Amino acid sequence: MRRALVALFAAALLVAGCTPGDAPSPSPTSASPTHNGPKVDAQVTELVTALNAKDLSKLRTVQGGTTAQTDLTLIFAGMDDVYPTFTAGPIEYKDDIATAKLTVAYPDLGSGWTYQTTASFRLSGDTWVFDWAPSVIQPELTEKTRLRHVQKEAKRGSINDSAGLALVEERSRYEVGLDKSAIPEAEWAATANKIAGLLTIDAGAYATKVAAAGPKAFVVASTVRQEDIPPSITDVKGSHVNEVTAILGPTDTFAVPLLGSVGQPTAKMIEESKGKLTASDRVGLSGLQLRYDTQLRGVPSRVIEMVARKGVEGVPLKVLFQQDASIGKPIDLALNRDLQTKAESVLSTQTGIATLVVIDVKTGGLLAAAQSPPAGTYPYATYGKYAPGSTFKAVTALAMLRSGATASSTVQCPSTLKVDTYTFGNYSGYPSSGLGSVSLTEAFKYSCNTAFVGASKVTGDLLHSAAGSLGVGTDYDAGFTANFGTVAPTNAIDAAASRIGQGQVTMSPLGMAAVAASVASGKTTMPWLVKGHQATSTAAPLTASEAGQLQTMMKATVDSGTGKPLKGVMTGAKSGTAQWGKTGELQTHAWMIAYNENYAVSAFVEVGDSGGTTAAPLIVQLFS
Repeated sequence: MRRALVALFAAALLVAGCTPGDAPSPSPTSASPTHNGPKVDAQVTELVTALNAKDLSKLRTVQGGTTAQTDLTLIFAGMDDVYPTFTAGPIEYKDDIATAKLTVAYPDLGSGWTYQTTASFRLSGDTWVFDWAPSVIQPELTEKTRLRHVQKEAKRGSINDSAGLALVEERSRYEVGLDKSAIPEAEWAATANKIAGLLTIDAGAYATKVAAAGPKAFVVASTVRQEDIPPSITDVKGSHVNEVTAILGPTDTFAVPLLGSVGQPTAKMIEESKGKLTASDRVGLSGLQLRYDTQLRGVPSRVIEMVARKGVEGVPLKVLFQQDASIGKPIDLALNRDLQTKAESVLSTQTGIATLVVIDVKTGGLLAAAQSPPAGTYPYATYGKYAPGSTFKAVTALAMLRSGATASSTVQCPSTLKVDTYTFGNYSGYPSSGLGSVSLTEAFKYSCNTAFVGASKVTGDLLHSAAGSLGVGTDYDAGFTANFGTVAPTNAIDAAASRIGQGQVTMSPLGMAAVAASVASGKTTMPWLVKGHQATSTAAPLTASEAGQLQTMMKATVDSGTGKPLKGVMTGAKSGTAQWGKTGELQTHAWMIAYNENYAVSAFVEVGDSGGTTAAPLIVQLFS
């Protein structure tokens, strides 16, 4: 009984000793951040700001600001400018120590990488001092390790032709040059000369390049396809052939202005990518390769590794983050491989700029857009801006039909016609039988300038509307580098000149091929190249009656007019010339647009004679 009373008394004392007023204070936690001393919030904010600015030099740390900054720079030296963002989280206090949770995020990594670290502060007097440690950046980092970013590009998507076969894909190329370490210095110059001779490159320039390179350098003379490696190169002691890969078409020149090129990104591209690109990447630099680069390039594999710092041994590599590559997606084109190849062959002997553009009459697909070697890589065929000359009379003829004329209407074709202060005339050699009162079809097939200049009912607005119905005159995104011309006359003389494709009217070879395609198909044709990126016309539609009358005029041009050289090859056509250049030094653009059951085509020669004698033969060669 006594033992029971003692136990009961002890229990009563225990309960009395645990009253709320006398309980000890619990240790602070993030859920209960009670702290009576100075707060560390300002120092945490200062740290986060410094980390996001990549500058710890002004922070007061245990080791000193310089040590922390040097460490930070070293940790990220191998990260290819990939850098995270830091965000402050909850704070805990214990005695004179405060710890802050930081959220570290890498938004520029494709799939993202986020984790938490801890920053520690210790109270020195009334001031919190940040205690630097590499683990603030990543929990597993120590003074012996750093971060490294490794990126490998994904297999680039192909650009496919109209048959679904790859036009542009990764192919082998071969660097041919001199390995200076393989032969004595006394033989470098002579060997460089031999290699230059076999590759038919500038020997002097290559010798200079060899002399400037280091004593053990491999100096590339030329990068070629396997079939272009000189067989006797192996007989040259010191020569070397190195296989590399490149994104290429069937030939080095195949549709390059249209398809574009792939290479290392520019410094500006790297800067604007915010860590997504490095100098070792390959990206689209022009044409379709640039326009669809994101789709074609895919997502590279990206790895963040923890590795030993320089001079540190015994620290194994550890992968902290890994993102697998995602192969690029191909794009499918309307481009016809055989037709493009033949068009380039036809133009290969042209000494100036010349183009051939072919459109599928039934689908509106761009089958070929070729240009001569002197045109280089600028897309003259699809983006050039030229006066279309009399080929534009197809547009004016449509405007005349809409203002009340018909293909058989009588129009006047004088030898000259004065508009305001300017006198227009017909071309040299215009047939006298085509002068006077003639039908609109006759004026069209002989290309009477004065008959179209004198079509005063055709206002600037009506001409622009007619151009739209034939697929030109209004800019739109066709999914590739394309120019569809301008039609904007500003005064009476300019309006008259515009009706014969001069003045302020400009067109591209692509645009004039679209005009021919619209007439041939009997509907407004908007050329397309990339499947899934076809534009829709907003112009007044071309009617069946209008198309039929335009076909009558263009057929007459082939049967008995300026398009006779195309007879048997094309059904309808319109020739054109346009003078350009300085007064006294005028030169002539030569044009021909034409169509048959399957194809609509434009041929353009920047400096030529006439459509019939200079441009038409190119079409005949292409379709023969």
